[in-house]
Amino acid sequence: MRMKIMGVLLAAAAAAALPTGPATSVAADKPCPASERWEGDRKCYSSTARNVALVDLHIQKKQGRDHARAAGWVEEGGAVWMEVRKDGGAAKRVHLKRVPKGGTSNPHAASRQKSTGWHYDGPGYLVRGCAANAGDRLKACTGWH
Repeated sequence: MRMKIMGVLLAAAAAAALPTGPATSVAADKPCPASERWEGDRKCYSSTARNVALVDLHIQKKQGRDHARAAGWVEEGGAVWMEVRKDGGAAKRVHLKRVPKGGTSNPHAASRQKSTGWHYDGPGYLVRGCAANAGDRLKACTGWH
């Protein structure tokens, strides 16, 4: 099923125009399918948006404290990252992972999985995972957790 979703997302992304303004965020998450949960996940959320990649936010206990990590499927030239808020402040982008563009024949031909580093997700912190394909004005983000 995930491969079918990725095929639809990649086909739509290939037709997307280059952005001319600021990116718009779509945050709508749901629990990850059982097949996408990682061993040790305490919680897992998944989000997709029209013409953009799929992103999962994995939350696990590390040394007795919650930590989060984003993993996403993005086309060449796309990126996966996390956004973090501390004590209700402004969101800060961390752990940006880009998928380099391949050959010039078809830069949208392949989708790659990328994962961010782990980030503390305890009291005072909110995190979310985000992803966007190359040139998309719309990014997929999980909700804040």
